[in-house]
Amino acid sequence: MKLTRKEFIGGTAAFAATSHFFPALAMGGKKGTIKIRQIRNATLRVRFGGVEFLIDPWLASKAERMTFRKGPLASEVVDPAQLDIVMPMCELPIPVADVLSGVDAYVLTHLHPDHFDMASDGTAGAKLDKSVPLFVQNDNEVAIMKRSGFKDVQMFTDDGVAFRGVTLTRTFARHGTKTPCGPASGVFFTSPAEKKSLWILGDTIWCDETAKAMATLKPDVVVLNACAAQLKTYGRLIMDDADVESVCRAAPNATVIASHMDTVAHASLTRKTLKAALERRGLTSRVLMPDDGEVYKF
Repeated sequence: MKLTRKEFIGGTAAFAATSHFFPALAMGGKKGTIKIRQIRNATLRVRFGGVEFLIDPWLASKAERMTFRKGPLASEVVDPAQLDIVMPMCELPIPVADVLSGVDAYVLTHLHPDHFDMASDGTAGAKLDKSVPLFVQNDNEVAIMKRSGFKDVQMFTDDGVAFRGVTLTRTFARHGTKTPCGPASGVFFTSPAEKKSLWILGDTIWCDETAKAMATLKPDVVVLNACAAQLKTYGRLIMDDADVESVCRAAPNATVIASHMDTVAHASLTRKTLKAALERRGLTSRVLMPDDGEVYKF
């Protein structure tokens, strides 16, 4: 597969209750309990307000998709050793069928090929059930998903959109320290059925807009993309350990989860090195860093 530079940057282009793969996420869980399962990279299975969401479903097999050398961003790679690393760098922790089973809606924070499967013909999401509702960030992505065969495509907005008693609200994301690597968003989840709120920040760095939103929203659980991936023109694309510390300081009572780890070639932090960096900052007890397949309940 080879994507044009425009497709790569702009994105033009159950599991059942008895399943032994997901005993901790069996469908009948207590009302008011948020359940988050780290799948791989930014892909999460989230139960919130009694609704099953699949976030950023990148479902390609290990080494199925791409290297930077064969793509439009070869000249952007900071470390030449990363050019020939094939992505995804690891397998999904469970079969695709189990990732998808029982999902009520898909949520895509932004259309980049390390968050959503993209084809060379400009369509996307080939492995997904096209009848399941899909939430995206803008009109361009609505058009792409409809062209890809999805029957129910909606936008999550700054004012919030309701789905089965859960409100999904778009939050600002700055996807690059130098210049944004295309549009991106976060999603803030609230529901009368939940005691707590959940904020999936998406592909963003820590910035003034994020700090302001943190103060306004006061989230109870936050998920950060924190492998510090970087490209020359755009700079660091998502959070590093300093940004994670900023989140912890700004939200001292929130549960903080570091995601988007150990899957993409242009990362500059791994789970191991991020853990060490957080230890030096005295934040080991503040940040959860799930392995692929790991489940948390809140």
